Amino acid sequence: MHKRTALVLIDIQNDFITGSLGSPRAPAILPKVYQLLDNHEWPFIAASQDWHPEGHVSFASAHPGLEPGDAVNVTFLDSPLKTETQGVYADHCIPGTWGAEIEDGVKTRLQYLEGYRTPVNYIKKAQNHSVDSYSAFADNQYHQFTTLNTELTVHGIETIIVTGLITNACVRGTSIDGIKLGYEVVLIEDATESISEEIKQAAIQELEGWGKCQTQQQETRLLTLRRGSGV
Repeated sequence: MHKRTALVLIDIQNDFITGSLGSPRAPAILPKVYQLLDNHEWPFIAASQDWHPEGHVSFASAHPGLEPGDAVNVTFLDSPLKTETQGVYADHCIPGTWGAEIEDGVKTRLQYLEGYRTPVNYIKKAQNHSVDSYSAFADNQYHQFTTLNTELTVHGIETIIVTGLITNACVRGTSIDGIKLGYEVVLIEDATESISEEIKQAAIQELEGWGKCQTQQQETRLLTLRRGSGV
């Protein structure tokens, strides 16, 4: 049992693997995630899912004239004078669709663990039409927080092991918020992917800048991100 250590699975959903936002690189993480679920005991597991309503702000289809890959400025919900840049994508992870579901191999393992010995918390994020949520802890504007931090605190968690999709978006956002909230964050490099190795490595290098980094030579490489001063 990894005491005081939780496994956090970020958006391992069909749409990010072979669906509307799929990448040929994404399926490579699955054997590593399976190993983490099959060969380790965790006191707590969290699995996040994008859970977008129809017409979500991140959908290009919600912005006439825009195409996937474009961006739009959106107003902060709590501060009408403040804006942020929102990327727009193909429709994805809509509740009730195949694309929103967790990948079958991961889902089956979570259901087994949940029924047998391990608390599993499913974080359904980005449900507000008007604001996106890369982090499993909060939306991009910190307008609304999920239950993740509370659940980790209740279970006495000090370290989170982060895996999933994609490295430069929701994995990045969750890792940074985890560090801000005082957790030791360990990113499993070969259990996360992006659309290219260059983009993935750039995200990892950015995360290294948030704290001390230690690389361990194991079957699954570990990139340890510890809180830096001032975080």
